[in-house]
Amino acid sequence: MTKNPVNQEQKILKSFFHPLARNKEALELKNDAAYLFQRKEMVVSSDMMIEGKHFDKNYDPKVLARKLLRVNLSDIAAMGAMPYGYTLNVAIPKKNHNVWLKRFTSGLRLDGNKFGLKLFGGDLSESSKIFLSATIFGFVKKKFHKKLFVSEGSEIFVGGNIGDAALGFEFLKDRKQKKIESKNFFIKKLYLPDPQIKLGISILGIAEFCTDISDGLISELELISQNSNLKANIFLKDIPLSKNTKKEIIETNDKKKKWEVILTGGEDYKLLFSVKQNKLNLLKKKKLQNIKKIGYFSQGIGVDIYDLEKKKINFKKKGFCHF
Repeated sequence: MTKNPVNQEQKILKSFFHPLARNKEALELKNDAAYLFQRKEMVVSSDMMIEGKHFDKNYDPKVLARKLLRVNLSDIAAMGAMPYGYTLNVAIPKKNHNVWLKRFTSGLRLDGNKFGLKLFGGDLSESSKIFLSATIFGFVKKKFHKKLFVSEGSEIFVGGNIGDAALGFEFLKDRKQKKIESKNFFIKKLYLPDPQIKLGISILGIAEFCTDISDGLISELELISQNSNLKANIFLKDIPLSKNTKKEIIETNDKKKKWEVILTGGEDYKLLFSVKQNKLNLLKKKKLQNIKKIGYFSQGIGVDIYDLEKKKINFKKKGFCHF
């Protein structure tokens, strides 16, 4: 007797997704759409993750779920918004799907609770490869960050250490690399980025622009430069680095190549923002932890990078390529 595909899908929804959607907006996942009745201004963003492009098939489903939510949350943070909820599209191979979904939804539950996210609904399908997409909603209070343009003389800041995730990706790509004590540290930074929601809200009305570093620091600055017709000047001596990353730079024979990975590898998900000269005192009064000035904008176009001896250097790579 052939299984009823409708009953099979409903069984999956009831077993794995209904427990995550116990909110008024989701309407028990029994309707064609969710009902968002909040009388507040919202921002919306969406990110996808595809097997073979963003991760391999051996990726832990629990960690995969947490990363999917966190990269979307990082977009909300970059807008200066508070998380509200999300919709989810999941396409996975049929083989062992119950085991995979049990692990995957446990990750959704963990970070959904951690960040106050509600599941509103979505779609489910069978696929030869894993395909995941989430659309996230966040509340804003009149003001929100815009990534449009900057002013000459504005100072450039980042919200924390750069390069840890990129180095984690390098370790995963090169299976022949010898194991080091810090390898697990780098891979954890790659798998579980920390969305800077509080920082994004704290700099509302102060930051000139704000974005999250997903495709690499240089790539993000290049985009801002093109929008503003101004040049970003950044200095390696000012780039915040973890102790493990500093050690990697010291121990490598090709320091320029290592710096290229750090600045263009992406997956940092730290906030990158600029502040005009006349608002620097407002930023200082906030007494924010872990933010670091790394440069400034001047006349020109593109991104100029200065090494530890303040000599200009160039990298072949700019950032993560989606196509």
